[in-house]
Amino acid sequence: MASPRAAMARVRRLAASAGGSVASQAVTALGSLVLQLVAVRFIGPVALGAFALLSAILVTATTVYTSWVGDSLNVLDRFDPALRSSLVASALFFATAGSAAGVALALVLRLTGPAGVALFAVLITLWLAQETFRRVLHARLEFGALLANDLTYVITTLVFLGGLRLVTGGFDLDGILLAMCVGCLAALTVTLRRLPRQEYALVRPRLAGMRELSAFAAWRSAQSSLRPLALLVTRVAIDTFASRTVLAVVEAARLLMTPALTLISGAGGYLLPTFVRQRDAGIPMRPRNALVGSLVLAGVSCACGVAAIATLGFFGPLITGGAFALDAVSVGGWAVYAVSFSATLPLASMATAYKQSRLVFLVRGAETAVGLAAVLILLVLRPDLAVFAPYCIGLGGMVSGLLLWWRLRIIRDRVRARHTDPERGTHAI
Repeated sequence: MASPRAAMARVRRLAASAGGSVASQAVTALGSLVLQLVAVRFIGPVALGAFALLSAILVTATTVYTSWVGDSLNVLDRFDPALRSSLVASALFFATAGSAAGVALALVLRLTGPAGVALFAVLITLWLAQETFRRVLHARLEFGALLANDLTYVITTLVFLGGLRLVTGGFDLDGILLAMCVGCLAALTVTLRRLPRQEYALVRPRLAGMRELSAFAAWRSAQSSLRPLALLVTRVAIDTFASRTVLAVVEAARLLMTPALTLISGAGGYLLPTFVRQRDAGIPMRPRNALVGSLVLAGVSCACGVAAIATLGFFGPLITGGAFALDAVSVGGWAVYAVSFSATLPLASMATAYKQSRLVFLVRGAETAVGLAAVLILLVLRPDLAVFAPYCIGLGGMVSGLLLWWRLRIIRDRVRARHTDPERGTHAI
């Protein structure tokens, strides 16, 4: 049995790693929060609605790309020649498709002018390139370097935006997009300088390892895109059936739940590579631990929701600048959403480490379909109740979490049986 000193040292190492991941998410969330506050104060609530939709498109494209390319860098052998060439081919394809889809949606929804659309296409490309190497840092568990990457992006973006205001006397939505492009380029440069050459050595794109890659990545990409896709569809529906100003109110309410959502995302960034390391080292992955993680995150999210509602009178006007009012109902919807997110994330991360992406997709897909159906029915019948949309997409997370926990227990028992009975298989997965 390990000594108390060794146990405490292990706890400190785990806390440092998890803290680095959460700190990275906190920096990114803070940068996003400041940019949205800038949008509210300097270019108005309508522009905030447009910026929210552009951000939702960017997040959705990033999630699809990251869950195919980035998570494969974490879970699979990224140095295998066949897999690496397929990853390069996938990165090129998804970056091109993501930029094209982003441009098409920006044009259809009339979110900005021609210059802004061109900047948005460049931003998607740079963002996905930066995200690739962020995921490499995840795989290497180098969360300090990850934090440096995100700090570089946020600081460069905000400094450039401040300089733009000083030089030109102001900026519009296109100026924010330009600042984000500059920030991505700076962060990408810093990260490439920190990584060893073998991590970004390019190979000729081929399809030789695509079957093995897609066996994992297809389901992973599908299930990971469910949450951002649900948010994108919800935002577009509010914009269509209510108004862009109402969308700005809903988005501003979400900003009050930023601490909880940041903590959840940071925990997810830490848990997946950690579970993969445990799997590869032969350390048993206990579903109970993932369940405890879900309950802890859900409790923290609930506490953050109560605190956000209690301090709404102070922080609401601070966020909106008096341009519009926030209420407890809209904030409570995002609190429900955060609790739902918490209930599934650790369990979904463990299932993904077991290469059970299909299972996660089926469970989360059913939850998402019911939530979006409720959103659309609500907005068609009562568009004046659009602030209740987050409640609709937030319901069902607890049920999904329990289903995943139940299935993980079955998977754990099968893994144990294969290890104890050589005739049933020699590998756990």
